[in-house]
Amino acid sequence: MKILVVITGGTIGSEVLNGVADVSQNTNALLFDGINADFECVSPFSILSENSTPETLSKLCSYMLSIPYEKYDGVIVTHGSDTLAYTSAMLGLVLSWVSIPIVITAADSVLSMEHSNGKPNFNAAVNFISGFKKGEHSNTGVFVIWQNRGEKPCVHLSTRLNEADGYTDSFSSWGGVPFGYMKGIHFEHCQSTVIPPYTKPDDTLSFLKGGTLTLSHNIALIESFVGLDYNSFCFSGKRAVLLRLYHSATVCTAGENTSIYRLIEQCTKTNTDIYVYPAKQKDYEYITEEALNYKSVHRLYNIGKCAAYSKLMLAYSLDDFQREKVLSNNIFFEEIRV
Repeated sequence: MKILVVITGGTIGSEVLNGVADVSQNTNALLFDGINADFECVSPFSILSENSTPETLSKLCSYMLSIPYEKYDGVIVTHGSDTLAYTSAMLGLVLSWVSIPIVITAADSVLSMEHSNGKPNFNAAVNFISGFKKGEHSNTGVFVIWQNRGEKPCVHLSTRLNEADGYTDSFSSWGGVPFGYMKGIHFEHCQSTVIPPYTKPDDTLSFLKGGTLTLSHNIALIESFVGLDYNSFCFSGKRAVLLRLYHSATVCTAGENTSIYRLIEQCTKTNTDIYVYPAKQKDYEYITEEALNYKSVHRLYNIGKCAAYSKLMLAYSLDDFQREKVLSNNIFFEEIRV
């Protein structure tokens, strides 16, 4: 079994010296110890993932688009946990056409610490790829494997991963259900109406294959909260604004500077597109939702933050026709359609 390992740094690729953790090449051998597989390793860069920028993410996407996937049974990307959900969402979209499993994984502590989940996560990633090679499952595309404390390793659809809980360091999936679990060396699929029964290649974005990608910097991400003042932002030079609605898909319409009408007014002046998420199909609408029916406001339905943001970054990096392909398609299950 031949596996390409793409090493990008993060805690899983760090060591502690004098009480300070930083990326190091000295930890890579710990991942492969005791595993019977043919590993080929590359490292397009090595950073702590909190230092991820549109430039580094563009570099990673461009590298991943250049891989001759037919040479491998699977690919593992080692990454930091802080921006794991953003990278995984982007790679899930960009590599949705790949016909082998790509698994992104990380660690909650450096590998030298006994309680680190880095080695179990990596082992589970290898076993997931091994199951694909053996014909135990047929799932292709990009996945994230992470073991929360006291649980089995979860297999998440890459575009459904939520950011980690800041206290427990636990990851979860948008929609509340992961794609599956690793039960020992075997993959176990979750039975749920919000989870697809299997994944397969999607050629919507196959035109990206072999190319380079320069992701847009010009997307502003804003989250609704009590007292959000739209006058605090300057949208000049921004191509689009992504606003997170409250969980009921509602937004504030009260106050002079806290109303979404203020945002619409500002963005009209700067010719900035407005997108809101996660919109919902419901039996009724709140009166505050009427503002979302403005022609300049585009709703993104049943999608999480990292996938919505990644989708806009990608879409606004492409020409108008390709942008529409990104925005109008459910590329790798980023939208929950029941």
